Amino acid sequence: MSLQYLREVVVASADVAASVRFHQEAFGLEVLDRDEQGGVLLGVAGAPAGHLRLVPASTDAATQTMAEPPAVWDLGARLLGIYSHDLDATHAAMARAGGAPRPPVTYPYGAASLSELVGRGVDGTWWTVPLAVPGAHRPSAAYDADAERLHSELHTAVLVVEDHDAAVAFFEAAGLTTLFDGAMTGDPFDQLVGMPLDASLRLAFMVGPRHLPARLEIMSFTGVPTVDRSADAVGIRRLVFVSDDPAGTLETLTGAGAQPVAEGVVRGPVGVEIEVVAEVPA
Repeated sequence: MSLQYLREVVVASADVAASVRFHQEAFGLEVLDRDEQGGVLLGVAGAPAGHLRLVPASTDAATQTMAEPPAVWDLGARLLGIYSHDLDATHAAMARAGGAPRPPVTYPYGAASLSELVGRGVDGTWWTVPLAVPGAHRPSAAYDADAERLHSELHTAVLVVEDHDAAVAFFEAAGLTTLFDGAMTGDPFDQLVGMPLDASLRLAFMVGPRHLPARLEIMSFTGVPTVDRSADAVGIRRLVFVSDDPAGTLETLTGAGAQPVAEGVVRGPVGVEIEVVAEVPA
């Protein structure tokens, strides 16, 4: 019994049409489906997972869009990740689309190094964009189908939490494995996310048994004034996980502290909804 991978991430949007345009222009995502409620499913044709579903937000969203957007370290389901073959091109595309990307940086990552940029998108969602190094990045059906495309499908979703260890334990109970869990502080991580030089972030990278996209990251910060933005009307609302045993996984998540929301859906760390579904045969 295990969570396998994220099939899709659901984002409540203040303006679905504008959000579709942003994600098409910034990351080359394609419209895969539209529903009668005004929702739009984005992704890469041929990639069975790593999708982004945009749904109309509640009426409170119009008021929120005039407020200060969340900082990257504010609590909640905060970031989405996507690979890029050219970070300078991604930076330019995000800026043209109306985002606010920070400059790419390179930092030590285990025995090697990783280049990455972080930037604010739309609907209170931030993006983490690592450079896709051939032979080194995690599996990507989008790149397998077209090795020349600039961006992959969704690579990861990131929860910014207060209790890091508890959030990691919650998802480990449901079968995810932690590949990396470490603290990052000082230069160049202050440049990467815009935090003070003496602040630090801790990041756990979690995967299912086959390491398929999209994956999950748990992030926490110290030395910055975090605000709980998990109840915002716009932003990441739900993570839709594929499991090899949905009923058993939901029971495990409930036992780990999740609160039932609806059939097949529970509420997890920082209030994020977690839907568990069966894998659809290819």
